[in-house]
Amino acid sequence: MKLVILKSDYLIAGSGLAGINAALHAAMYGTVILVTKSKLDASSSYWAQGGIAAVLQQPDSYESHINDTINAGRGYCNENAVEILVKEGSERVRELVEKGMPFERKGEHLSLGLEGGHSDRRILHAEGASTGKVMVEFLISKIRNEPRITVLQNTFIYDLICTENRCFGVVAYQYERNESIQILSKATILATGGYSALYGRSTNPHTSTGDGLWLAYNHGAVLKDLEFVQFHPTAFYCEKGNGFLISEALRGEGARLYNSKHERFMEKYPARELSPRDVVTKEIVSQIECQHEDFVCLNVTHLDTNKIRQRFPSLIGRIEKNGIDISRQGIPVAPSAHYCIGGIETDINGQTGIDGLYACGEVAATGVHGANRLASNSLLECLVFSKRAVDHARNHKKGSFGNIILTKKLTVSNDLKMPFLEQKKEVTSLLNRNAGIVRHKEGLALALHQINKDLKTAVYHYGNEYYILRMREMLKLVEMIVLAGLTREESRGVHYRADFPGVNPEQEPVRFQLSKDTGQIQIKNKAVSWR
Repeated sequence: MKLVILKSDYLIAGSGLAGINAALHAAMYGTVILVTKSKLDASSSYWAQGGIAAVLQQPDSYESHINDTINAGRGYCNENAVEILVKEGSERVRELVEKGMPFERKGEHLSLGLEGGHSDRRILHAEGASTGKVMVEFLISKIRNEPRITVLQNTFIYDLICTENRCFGVVAYQYERNESIQILSKATILATGGYSALYGRSTNPHTSTGDGLWLAYNHGAVLKDLEFVQFHPTAFYCEKGNGFLISEALRGEGARLYNSKHERFMEKYPARELSPRDVVTKEIVSQIECQHEDFVCLNVTHLDTNKIRQRFPSLIGRIEKNGIDISRQGIPVAPSAHYCIGGIETDINGQTGIDGLYACGEVAATGVHGANRLASNSLLECLVFSKRAVDHARNHKKGSFGNIILTKKLTVSNDLKMPFLEQKKEVTSLLNRNAGIVRHKEGLALALHQINKDLKTAVYHYGNEYYILRMREMLKLVEMIVLAGLTREESRGVHYRADFPGVNPEQEPVRFQLSKDTGQIQIKNKAVSWR
């Protein structure tokens, strides 16, 4: 296998909204290589349905959006980061509108919707429940016409190039050409998404396995808040497969949740179906535990169904292809792993603890979401912090690539594909059972024991082999997710411990960092062996 060497001013890893927005902004200042391990349009952002939140008109205000975000975050948000998100977010959205982004309108004015946890109508949509898809396609069309951006698709990044706590780029494997590529860059921006596809039931594409987290962690970056995994309350339920997301915007239009007894169980909450996601998710789980069915129903039969079909054409079309007549039947829904709040710890400029390495979007832990993400803030976060990362890198990147030649090539043994897939299936089942929506010490400890056992028996003598590397890094990341859940002895936002149902104001953030001296995970300044 040959080793190809490329150079660029900026290296962007990931093709979700954060990645493509970073690439477009960086192209104003230099050459860009955008790497994605799948197709350019395969990302969680592409499937985002809910919309994007922004304060654009009175009586809405920055203060209202900030308060809604902090309240949803259950007192765990970085308030400085939230203020930046809200105020700069409005600017970023207005810029998109000026560039021609086709958000929905009523006459000449932008149409603003309402979603759970928001006090005002501030949610912009495009083509109903296809907001992420339309935004991504809109920006990708601009990337294709930008000569300073080179796109590498189907390319798997398997290591960072780091010396003396500085990142100089990445090493990647190109599937189709069976070659390793060394990309040297003055600034490397990780926008690789979250890790919710490690769960057995997820709304995200199968590529959302947390690669960016372990890439950064292996070179000394800090991982934070991995226990905070948000489950979307309403994903289409089917016995086989992950199902698909049912937009929160449907509840914003008046859809109601009913249990198997046809009781509208969210009426006991002031905001009813538009309560924050952690509240709705936990209540649905509680209802499912008290009935025979593994789902509840989202009902729109009381609404103008023709209007709903027109408002959400692709979503309703997909529902009805599964045999559901929305004019007569409820839509079967159940919670599904959706968004990872935890990730690589960064400052407000996307800086990690490694010089020259940035992170933005779902892979980053900026503190804006606290313990529970407010609906439609994720696309906004992508726009705001991807631009901030590029702006900081532009002013601080070094003038040289260095003289680094990395010869560590990746080998691929197809005989190891099935063992890896079987291991991944076991991991997803383990996470669902023991580190899902409701957690307790016994289940988390059992999961930790099993993961440690798998790590000890994992094959390490194959060198730098693709499937072994993915298996090893997946298990290490899953162990940290479980350890974080075990360490946080309280219930806050999306993290619910049945054995610690109250909030502990003294609970410290759970951080992980690899010890260069011992090769051990460091958690809260204590070394925890993962082998």
